[in-house]
Amino acid sequence: MPPPDGRPAGRYVQPACIGLLGTGLIALAASLPGAPFADKVPGAWFFGAPGNDPSGLVVRASGLLLFIELACGFAGLLLLIRAWLAITRNVMGATGVRPWRLARILALWSVPLLVAPPLFSNDIYSYAAQGEMVGLHISPYLYGPGVLGATPFESLAQGYWISTPSPYGPLFTGLEGDIVRVADYRVLLSLVLLRLLAVLGVALAALFLPSLARSANRDPGSAFALGLLNPLVLLFLIGSGHNDALMIGLLVAGLSLARTGRPSLGIFLCALAGAVKAPALIGVAAIALSCAWAAPSLRRRVSSLLKSGLITVVTFEAVSLLFGDGWGWVRNLGATAEFPNWNTPTDLLAIATAHLAGALHVQVAVASLDGPYHVVGLGVAGAIGLWAFSRLPELGPLRAVGISFLAVVLLGPSVQPWYLVWGIVILAATHEARIAAGIVWLTVVASFLGLVGLNLLASEWSSLGPSLELLLLAVLVASAIAPITTYPMQKKSHPPRDARILGQLRIQP
Repeated sequence: MPPPDGRPAGRYVQPACIGLLGTGLIALAASLPGAPFADKVPGAWFFGAPGNDPSGLVVRASGLLLFIELACGFAGLLLLIRAWLAITRNVMGATGVRPWRLARILALWSVPLLVAPPLFSNDIYSYAAQGEMVGLHISPYLYGPGVLGATPFESLAQGYWISTPSPYGPLFTGLEGDIVRVADYRVLLSLVLLRLLAVLGVALAALFLPSLARSANRDPGSAFALGLLNPLVLLFLIGSGHNDALMIGLLVAGLSLARTGRPSLGIFLCALAGAVKAPALIGVAAIALSCAWAAPSLRRRVSSLLKSGLITVVTFEAVSLLFGDGWGWVRNLGATAEFPNWNTPTDLLAIATAHLAGALHVQVAVASLDGPYHVVGLGVAGAIGLWAFSRLPELGPLRAVGISFLAVVLLGPSVQPWYLVWGIVILAATHEARIAAGIVWLTVVASFLGLVGLNLLASEWSSLGPSLELLLLAVLVASAIAPITTYPMQKKSHPPRDARILGQLRIQP
């Protein structure tokens, strides 16, 4: 390992404070009445959410209040991204920046997001409603939360998920039920505990990602900055409370332990990650195939693969028996593919094909194209994954897992910003120059997708009026160009290649 850089600890004070200002502004924007940055479910948080209105209607903000919310939300997002870029670029240009220094910044930036209502997604509300179902011995693999009837938890679940069975594995489903029972079926406490479960997942990843990077002969500080100080982790795992955080934490822990000489324990933890969300089983495949490649004979290779498969099946069965949830989640794995999503390349291709057909006077429904395109997309993703694992000795297991994750996400039936974190965190442990640059670009683009995205800004912009539009533009430009310095700087005559690559990016901190 490279020695510590010896620079004073205060060198990240300015970007750390600016990042804190960014998350604080985002939290403020989401907490104001009618803010578009959070799904406002009546009575679902201590503040910033409407009271229990029988109508269930939530009025969106307008005028000056909407301007304040948009200015705070998007200025905060720009400041957070630029602070992360400044710190990451500097860490990758130094040697031996210790991960614990970056972990303190991650904790600092997380505080406003944890205080604010759940951000950018209503998934955590569905988790709570599914937890009540488990507590009442109603299988969430057979029914959606709508089966609960008029209960406070049923009112949390909205839209598509209210009638959709759960696609989550038995570990997370069981934990949902335990959390709601521990909270004595109180809504607010259940949401707080579900959010803390996501924080636990991020903490687990923070604990093991440095050792995972060391196992790949990479700098742990750079891996931490790229993968976990990442705005997508802050916004969509900690801020939204998605269960992807727990999946990633268990996955990173499993891969790390496997690469430090404990493959059986690693497979067990990756299987637990798969019992949260099924894509984590790619980690099991990576460990199993790595062990098989290292075996000296065909007999031992087959034995190693059988052992890995046995550990995985026994883990799933044990978790299913422990929580009593069974294997019904398997048939629900395609649930997110049922509705079109403009963030998804295969859906965009279906829409483009339908428009092209219309221009040729051929009527083709987008819905009729989604299914075939999803199948083709998954087929291509599977081919990419097979290619990556066929080159396991050259690519290494971490790159194979990261490439497979990104292929499944980008070519799968549904793309969400937090799905990209699966591949980003694993690839951050390899952080070659091109990979680091790709992570930066992917993070910046994905940060502006979804509820917090540019489509929201475009849809709300015209309702502000000319004066507020110009003022909002001025605020955003100021946030985009405000100087951010990692001081005191030490000049290097020959900065590492990773730093030179990031320095060539047009996104300047």
